[in-house]
Amino acid sequence: MRTPSAAPSRLHRSTSQRQRQKRRVRAERPEVRPPRDRFGLGGSTARLRLLLLVLVVVLGYVLVKVGRIQSTGGEYYREAAEDQWSRTRELPADRGTIFDRDGEELALSVPGYAVSVNPKLVTNPEATARALQAALGLSDGDARDLYDELVAKDKGFVYVQRQVDQATGEAIAALRANGVNVDREPIRVLPGGETGRSVIGLTNIDGDGIAGLEAQFDDFLTGTPGSLRNDFAPGGRSVAGSEEVVAPPVPGNDLILTLDRSIQFEAERLLVDRVDTLLAKSGTIIVMDTDTGDVLAMASVQRDDEDVVQITSGNYAAVNAYEPGSVAKVITIAAGLNEGSVTPDSTFVVPWRRQYADDLLKDSHQHPDELMTVEQILVESSNIGTIDVQMSMGEGEWDRAREIHWNYMRGFGLGEKTALDFPGESPGILKHWTDLWGSERVTVAYGQGLASTSIQLAAAVNTIANDGTYVAPRLVAGTVDAAGEVVPAEPSTTHEVVSQGVAEEVQRMMRQVVCRGTGSRAQQGITNFSVAGKTGTGLKAQPDGGYYNEAGELVYYASFVGFFPAEDPQVTVLVSIDEPPAGDINRFGGTAAAPVFADLAPTIVHEQGIVPPAVTDECGQAG
Repeated sequence: MRTPSAAPSRLHRSTSQRQRQKRRVRAERPEVRPPRDRFGLGGSTARLRLLLLVLVVVLGYVLVKVGRIQSTGGEYYREAAEDQWSRTRELPADRGTIFDRDGEELALSVPGYAVSVNPKLVTNPEATARALQAALGLSDGDARDLYDELVAKDKGFVYVQRQVDQATGEAIAALRANGVNVDREPIRVLPGGETGRSVIGLTNIDGDGIAGLEAQFDDFLTGTPGSLRNDFAPGGRSVAGSEEVVAPPVPGNDLILTLDRSIQFEAERLLVDRVDTLLAKSGTIIVMDTDTGDVLAMASVQRDDEDVVQITSGNYAAVNAYEPGSVAKVITIAAGLNEGSVTPDSTFVVPWRRQYADDLLKDSHQHPDELMTVEQILVESSNIGTIDVQMSMGEGEWDRAREIHWNYMRGFGLGEKTALDFPGESPGILKHWTDLWGSERVTVAYGQGLASTSIQLAAAVNTIANDGTYVAPRLVAGTVDAAGEVVPAEPSTTHEVVSQGVAEEVQRMMRQVVCRGTGSRAQQGITNFSVAGKTGTGLKAQPDGGYYNEAGELVYYASFVGFFPAEDPQVTVLVSIDEPPAGDINRFGGTAAAPVFADLAPTIVHEQGIVPPAVTDECGQAG
């Protein structure tokens, strides 16, 4: 049995020993490591420095940006701000003016306006529609459609009317109605009414040239638009006095034509009257200055679907081609004379009809076999005799003769466009001589089996009037730039076709056509000048390839081309009548067209200041 005193002593000793042992045991001190940096930036000091660097960079960027915005780099933001309260619109530029040779205005732009609405800004649709109807003369239907647009408010822009005259546009602008816009829009007008319309052409409602010279010289006549800025108050109403022209519009350049407005007017008037009187389909007139090729008048008229004859919007004198008929005999006779195969006194036995290939060709009237001189052949307009002259050029070789004749036709300008290069201009039809077959190998000698435009034919005969030298027709005499400087156009190109001596012989013979031949009506009423010319009565080809219409009648194309004074030609004139009456005497060139030449001559003499010659020929027409 243990005594009580022994137990605590052992317990105490064991405890003391354990404490001493515990004090003697030392644990190893753990290694102290810095906190792990998940971004690899080091300690707090490094992070602070990096943060400071970032702040400096950002602040520097902001300062640079602010500096640029306040100086040179803020244009974008200023414009964006201005768009909230100001708008910029285009200022249309005036189109260049078209003048005649004497400075008379043929086409120009005058102030006008386009009226539009923004339905989203219109506060009173009914009152606005009613006011615009009264100001613009809108029909009830148009006014109702406008009202529906204003009520729907599903569009931000609707045209009400364009090409509004200046007074009306300004009156509407003065109303200052919410959502109603009145913008400047030039209007293209012809001060002479319809005068020259066929040549000048047309512009569309946007002012773009779409026909005639307006289309041909569109880039030249079109100006450079400007711009206008003005402020708008809430609600869309413009702020009075806030308009600022940002860039002024620059008008287009001007054209100076060779046309004489007075001659052009009279040519169109006479042509309308003649086509109407004859119940013909249409007609053209060309008036050319013999030496320069300047076109003084170029008229085209046509009967419309309502049986009214009026000036055409198309230049038929350049775009339509017809068989010229006997006018082409001038070319064949001149070619024979120039080749030396005939003289004016050379003779041929000429029957009134003769077989060629499968066709029996005829003169205009029946006559016995007749010994005719070359001059008689031209004066009496013999088809068979003209073929004989054509064949003489080959010295018995028909292919050679046809080749020579074809080359002369080309030299006179047939078969290709003229230098005018008018929009839609036709080159006519002139087959190569090797492509001609059957009787057409010889009918080309008297103007059948080929086709020419009026301007081609006038230029061809003008070659004779101009002493054998072809001069290209010309419509533009010069230009005027934005600074007002006049720049003359280049002179027309020329080339010799026949010698001067041959041309003078043909001039003399053409004088006899008027004195004692088929063109006598061209001299009637002209007492101070002698006229030389040639008639042409061609058959007009029909869609089926023949010359008869649905009624079984021959269809004609009648012409007269002449020049005066015959002793010193200064002006060449071609008058053509399309589809004159088939059943009476007015189907011929000498009856349908020549009288118009005589009626037009006095105006040409007056406007051109032509002085009568001191000496006239044997016809004795001068006083």
